[in-house]
Amino acid sequence: MTRRLLLAALAATAPVHIGSAQDPPAPAAFFQSTDVLEFTLRTDLRVLTRDRDTAEAPWRGATLTWTGPNGPVTVPLQVRTRGIFRLRHCEMPPIRLRFDQDDVRGTPFDGLRRPKLGTYCMDRDEYEQYVLQEYAIYRVQRLFTPMSYSVRLVRVTYEDSAAARRPVTRYGFIIEDPDRFAERFRATVHPHRGVGQRHLLAPNAAFLGLFQYFIGNTDWSVPGLHNIEVLRTPDTLVAVAYDFDWSGVISTSYARPDARLPIRSVRERVYRGLCQGEEAVTPVLAQFEALKDSIAAVYRAVPDLRPRTVEQTLRYYDEFYREIVDRSRFVERVVSRDCLRN
Repeated sequence: MTRRLLLAALAATAPVHIGSAQDPPAPAAFFQSTDVLEFTLRTDLRVLTRDRDTAEAPWRGATLTWTGPNGPVTVPLQVRTRGIFRLRHCEMPPIRLRFDQDDVRGTPFDGLRRPKLGTYCMDRDEYEQYVLQEYAIYRVQRLFTPMSYSVRLVRVTYEDSAAARRPVTRYGFIIEDPDRFAERFRATVHPHRGVGQRHLLAPNAAFLGLFQYFIGNTDWSVPGLHNIEVLRTPDTLVAVAYDFDWSGVISTSYARPDARLPIRSVRERVYRGLCQGEEAVTPVLAQFEALKDSIAAVYRAVPDLRPRTVEQTLRYYDEFYREIVDRSRFVERVVSRDCLRN
């Protein structure tokens, strides 16, 4: 049953009809709304942002307040910093939230457990645009397959309980708890490095490499579990991508390609997926073409994403679409040239 469920989810990347009986369980109700939720996150920000231990940051007490039907509602929670690069270099690093279900039962946060909060890096408009663009990539990935993390856009006021820093209000997005996500597919998160792309389900491997190429992202690794979550069932491994802020389509000011790659800018695309033949690549490329208008619609629906940014993004994607017109040439010059065998 579990293998059939995973295959059904992955079949969204191929022109195969999926019956409702095979559809994966829906995410928490929180993620089934596209409304922007506004709330205030209050904690000792100076203490929190000093937690730069990438191995095990401590949990800190916090409160979260939003406007309910009858006025302000406040619930307690715990927060801690996460990440690698941004944890060391940003004013506000990404955060992990932890809710006690008794505290949030019956609220919009019911069932979230330990979601991630994608935050701004620096308190500048340019960096807020990066957040909105990364949110859009998550939404685009969901167009292809339900086997992608659910996200919801939020507007967060970060309030310092020690009153040592002024409040900052910026867009962010909440990302589904990885363990909760795995449970929906009756799987578990595989914590060990060393899984090669060739060990993944074939449709999953084909989509993963092409999607990362589409957005111009080389900052990922399946064997290294770098910006990749691997889900395991007794007989199946599936990789799910996350953290896209180093992708070329966003081109953040802090993103740099790995020195070992034959590119000088993250805007340059390099295929880092598994070596695949035309028969494996063609169905996925057909999905990219079928979803082209829907992808554009995702970006145009993101609140406060600058129109100029939207148009630059779509032009970047158009370069990909021109490349894949000739399937054989694309496989020969892109996939086969730089592909990985593991």
